[in-house]
Amino acid sequence: MSCYVLDASAFFHGRDMRAFQGRLLTTRQILEELRDPRAQVALEILGVEIVDVDERRIEELAKKASGLSGADLSALALALETGCVLLTDDAALAKAARRFGVKAKGFYFVR
Repeated sequence: MSCYVLDASAFFHGRDMRAFQGRLLTTRQILEELRDPRAQVALEILGVEIVDVDERRIEELAKKASGLSGADLSALALALETGCVLLTDDAALAKAARRFGVKAKGFYFVR
């Protein structure tokens, strides 16, 4: 079964996430960025699991992947921990993910 870690851009674009069959995960830090009511509803409809990420892991990654937000780092940490594909349209996050060996997929421009 496939699994995906969603960053905020996955929700902001309003894409149909049902195209990604499998387990959908995100972090509390990403959840805090989702103020759009449609994004909030998508969490419930799609059954996205909210996972807590160890703050120490985020701090470790921040030293190696500067320029990323705490929320981005939390998504990267979760993808590293779970081995899931990271869904993002943030080019900097996708680039950092690849440096750490995490597969990243995007909706519009991430290659």
